[in-house]
Amino acid sequence: MIAEQNALKELEQKQVAKVLVISDSHGYKENLRHALELYAHSSDALLFLGDGIQDLFNIIEENSHIPSDISIIPPVVAFVRGNGDDSVYSLATQEVQRIEIPETQIVTVAGKKIFMSHGHRLDVYYTRDFIISKVQQAECSVGLFGHTHVPFQERIGDILILNPGSCSRPRNYSDKSCVILTIKKDSAQVEYEFYSL
Repeated sequence: MIAEQNALKELEQKQVAKVLVISDSHGYKENLRHALELYAHSSDALLFLGDGIQDLFNIIEENSHIPSDISIIPPVVAFVRGNGDDSVYSLATQEVQRIEIPETQIVTVAGKKIFMSHGHRLDVYYTRDFIISKVQQAECSVGLFGHTHVPFQERIGDILILNPGSCSRPRNYSDKSCVILTIKKDSAQVEYEFYSL
């Protein structure tokens, strides 16, 4: 995760937060940049679900000297490793950092926990059972995954399971896409909207 400690606390405590969810850029950095240019300015966080970590880090590096009010990088950026990503990357902003890319991650937004996974280790092509189980065990409100390149959403009670699709290589006749989550502290259900790119 890339964020100042105070930005994480602010994200956790917000009454209402917007979160941009993107996955699977697969080396098409300009497609990821396009999604960020369209939607990141109004987002409190970016959650990237893997298969394009190098694309993400390249864009972060390119924006590292741009003032925060015009940068396309939200104050909080969280990510997980896809099957096409390495486990460690270097990120050169003010200084070079060696960053380990986690398989899964949990982010708290407006008091609600969000579980992130690329999904390849949870057999998401064949079943949602494993990701649902992980989300329930972690007591999260949302479970996010990528990997299939196909937009998907399902509610199980108050839990939302969601795939934003791919911002670069969509499948099953879907469009290039991303999702914005709207999370309200005083609402049990998380709202979402898919956007074509």
